[in-house]
Amino acid sequence: MLRTLLLALLPCIMAGTLYATTQTDAAAPEAGVPRALARWRAAHYRDVRYALNVGLWPDADRLKGTEEVRVTLDAAVQELVLDWRVVNPQAQTASVRDIVVNGHAVADARFTNEHIIIPQSYLVAGENVVKLAFESPISTAGSAVTRYRDGTDKREYLYTLFVPSDASTAFPCFDQPDLKARFQLDVGTLTAWTVVTNTNFQTLTRSGTNSYWRFRETQPLSTYQFAFAAGEFTEFTDEASPYKTHLYVRQSQAERARKELAEVFRLNREGLNFYGRYFDRKFPFPKYDLVLIPEFAYGGMEHAGATFLREEGVLFPSDPTANDIAARAELMLHEAAHQWFGDLVTMRWFDDLWLKEGFATFMAYKAAEAVMPRTNAWKIFYQRTKPAAYATDVTKGTTPIFQEIPNLSAAKSAYGNIVYRKAPSLLRQAEFYLGADEFQRAIQLFVKEHAFANAEWSDLVRAFEQTSGQKLDTWADAWVKRRGMPDVRAALRLDKTGRRIAALTLTQRDLLDENGLWPMRLKILFAYADAPAKTLTVKLAAAPTTDVPAARGLRAPAWVFINDEDYGYGQFLLDPASRPHVMQQLGSVHDDFLRALLWGTLWDSVRAAELAPADYIELALRLLPDERDETITQSVLGRTQTAFNRFLSDEQQRALAPRLEPLLATQMLKAQTAGLRITYFRAFQSVAMTDAARAQLKQLLRNELTVPGMTLRPRDRFDLVTALFARADAEAPALLAALAAQERSDDARRYAYAAGAAQASADVKQKYFHAYFNERELAESWIEASAGPFNAPAQAALTLDYLAPALRALPELKRTRKIFFINNWLAAFIGGQCSPQALATVQDFLQATPPLDRDLRLKVLESVDGLARCVRIRAQYAH
Repeated sequence: MLRTLLLALLPCIMAGTLYATTQTDAAAPEAGVPRALARWRAAHYRDVRYALNVGLWPDADRLKGTEEVRVTLDAAVQELVLDWRVVNPQAQTASVRDIVVNGHAVADARFTNEHIIIPQSYLVAGENVVKLAFESPISTAGSAVTRYRDGTDKREYLYTLFVPSDASTAFPCFDQPDLKARFQLDVGTLTAWTVVTNTNFQTLTRSGTNSYWRFRETQPLSTYQFAFAAGEFTEFTDEASPYKTHLYVRQSQAERARKELAEVFRLNREGLNFYGRYFDRKFPFPKYDLVLIPEFAYGGMEHAGATFLREEGVLFPSDPTANDIAARAELMLHEAAHQWFGDLVTMRWFDDLWLKEGFATFMAYKAAEAVMPRTNAWKIFYQRTKPAAYATDVTKGTTPIFQEIPNLSAAKSAYGNIVYRKAPSLLRQAEFYLGADEFQRAIQLFVKEHAFANAEWSDLVRAFEQTSGQKLDTWADAWVKRRGMPDVRAALRLDKTGRRIAALTLTQRDLLDENGLWPMRLKILFAYADAPAKTLTVKLAAAPTTDVPAARGLRAPAWVFINDEDYGYGQFLLDPASRPHVMQQLGSVHDDFLRALLWGTLWDSVRAAELAPADYIELALRLLPDERDETITQSVLGRTQTAFNRFLSDEQQRALAPRLEPLLATQMLKAQTAGLRITYFRAFQSVAMTDAARAQLKQLLRNELTVPGMTLRPRDRFDLVTALFARADAEAPALLAALAAQERSDDARRYAYAAGAAQASADVKQKYFHAYFNERELAESWIEASAGPFNAPAQAALTLDYLAPALRALPELKRTRKIFFINNWLAAFIGGQCSPQALATVQDFLQATPPLDRDLRLKVLESVDGLARCVRIRAQYAH
């Protein structure tokens, strides 16, 4: 057998091919990109350039190409270390050969610990030129270069995704954000295919069925910002844009794209205009293209000059609500903001990931305020941003905004609610704390000083200090380096007459009991039944209590809310005297933003087990029929579904369903606007448990019942079947079979797969769980789409046995899956449970040996908090 293996390898050895191995070397850096290596290279390597020549061909399972790397080294460099990571060494789909350095063939390069190490004897002080040939995998899942084949017309599309450090799985490079480089790309491909990358093409040579593209060299970019895509795209041009914007979409979706084109181009164009003015810096790249990628792993990826967007995030799969429209705007404006914050100015290391992600989200809402003036952007910000930030930051799995990343192999763990949701919330507080003008001038200074370079959070704080004239060490340390958040409450004391405020004290405590205190600037609202509300602006000290002298002598209010306009960050629960008044008067609060905030603080009281979930549902039953704001309706209905499906006992559900289901069904048919009717349609599916309600779902499927103003699309029909499966409806299997036979598009096949996971069948659950780990061609998007239905809350007893193996798989999933996958995996498998037995399963897993990697442990602790809350709320209220 050994002889056979040697004979099989001989042709590769004779050809000079060097395969990546797992051999170790005492002098070699550890696997991944350790910070020590990155710092060394950043100090001693400079002026990096990559020239790549690749072939992109149909059905290829490997990316084949040649590469030239130019890098200037100083005299201290003894060995050149390139990153080269093979995801699946057993498959032998990746290789490097024919290494030539400064004109000399290299026969003794060391391939060790995911690096290629070139000996000093080949190097010179000054510019060095490394040439090599490489092959790397192309697959439908699990590789940095991904193939998507459209089942509708069989056309093929290839695209890259290198963040955070996956470029080195496609070609050798210095895969760290602070070694920016210029990239020059040449591509051979079919003449029928279009190639998109960071720059425009310089020359395009066509020869029959094949063509050769040469693209202009980029400006300095981090490796994760480099990208390319190829395929038979349909191309649309924004003729009104000064940014040379094209939108590329697969041909089967061209008509859908055409219907959305005007608004997509308007949002993009006006957003870029706004950023240019706000940053006082024109758009930094030669052009800005949008590429719609089906089943993309993320909502979007901000490659410099060529943003890739998940197709469904731009081309709505269902008739959109106001929240869907807001989500698309946030996505597009977030990625556009990255062209300045992320691509032009890049964090030095991924521990400052929030510098780009937090700013991109915050700036998306600054832009939305300007380009969507009829939308209350900061109300939407509160509804889409704060709940997710709070849900993570109150848990033992939270982290500071600044996260220590010793090795980029752990960088995926930094992605989550803290950088995407808490960080922009901090920036909103910072703008209010410093002043809007001082904040903007600091941002302009920051961008100017670090353009086409890298920066750290301390650089931003220095800019804040310079423009505001304030010393911000204490403020910055509390918000950037401390994890968790405060619980802030008001204590009101009236004078002897009971008509005036004698004293108002704000208290804060660390919800994690880690002695944290946070300085903060807030607006406090005093509400009166017979007069307009009054507000005070207060600076909360980094102390357990803060007195508010300005409140003394004010009329006694009906109620007090201490985070008016949502500038603060923390848990702001109503005091015992205010809460009943708010619940009684909430329907008469005419300010949409304030009403959204009050609904939110009441829900926070439910999560804190201070308000019964049934009482929240009763409030929704009373007030929702008169609510006209779509986004408030959607958020309240979402919380109502959670309260009903997770927090109530079976007996409580049966008692409430006869009132909740008819309200939702009636509003689904009779609410004033189409957006409201669609919102109620989606909510109705989630709670439809009685025979009568499930019969209505089937009437909708058979077109015997229609929602006025709504077109029932394939996504909606599969969602209806999924809801029937979740409630173990006997007709669901036949309905799914008929629908799957009728709808044959790629999207429909994914929807059908996800719906099937909701079947209340032990055999079906086993089949799906086995496929998640053993069907290598199963796309991550299909797993993520089906994991939620697999773990339907009503089937928790059936899926409990999968919780432990799902947790044990975390190390493998960390190694093989993309960013966000583990977050979504845990949200599904832990989030589908609400029993003491499930809680004990997770706790036992956390105590097991060998211990989890720290980043994985934090992810589990974050996710299990919701399970623990569910168990606690049920124990207190589910009687």
